[in-house]
Amino acid sequence: MSVVALGAVRSCGVTTLALALAATWPSSRRVLLAELDPAGGTLAAASGWPPEPGLVSLAAAARRGSDPELVWEHCHELADGTAVLAGPASPDQARSALGMLTGLLSRLGELAADVLVDCGRLAGASPNPVLSGADQVVLAARPRLADLHALASFLETNPGLRQDPRLVLVGDGPYRDQEVAEVLGVEVAARLPWDPDAAASLVSVPASARELRVAPLVRAARTLADQLSDDQSRTDMLERAEAPPAAPSLLRVMRAWRAEPAVRSTNGSAPEEVSR
Repeated sequence: MSVVALGAVRSCGVTTLALALAATWPSSRRVLLAELDPAGGTLAAASGWPPEPGLVSLAAAARRGSDPELVWEHCHELADGTAVLAGPASPDQARSALGMLTGLLSRLGELAADVLVDCGRLAGASPNPVLSGADQVVLAARPRLADLHALASFLETNPGLRQDPRLVLVGDGPYRDQEVAEVLGVEVAARLPWDPDAAASLVSVPASARELRVAPLVRAARTLADQLSDDQSRTDMLERAEAPPAAPSLLRVMRAWRAEPAVRSTNGSAPEEVSR
């Protein structure tokens, strides 16, 4: 069993990614979705769950011990029975609870389950400790210049992650997966469509339900879940590795973004991206 940390440098739907992965995780493996975003959680409100149980009640219980099995007593469930440790809406409460749970959260890997951790938006040179100690790190980003520039800066200032991160691109953009991978030096594991209707349904409808199982978001998430849980064959990975290299236009644009700020447009987009 493993801990998979999910985060984003800019707001781009990392909670939707975490939720979609939890809902499509292989049924042969037990999974826990933990909403550990210091900025506060959204799943309880979206699901109509009461504030407790959740991260705050777990923090109170952990004063009497740091056994990671306590987590299960403070979870809600998705429509398919997947356990969710929901974070509070208040950033102050979230940060306080996370501070009290440092010891317990460092032992999530001891659970007999795969743990998907929504770390929320990442900032600064000191990553979330769960992110630093995770078995796998997955970062989400939009394939747009400003988002990729922010992600590149984060990777440069945080070289000490335990595992090389994988990247999930969310939505459409002018840059190909292979091009992004070459410029940032990280594997692009998947591209998820921007599908807000399916994302909203996942909190109350099983991913296996007829209206969701063919939704683009669910189909893409299921493929990624198989890959992350090591249940997918290596065929797709080999095919992706053999893809022809892309023209280095993104590298040229990002170099211009950093070295020649005078050529930026007033809305923050480089002229090359706007014209594509």
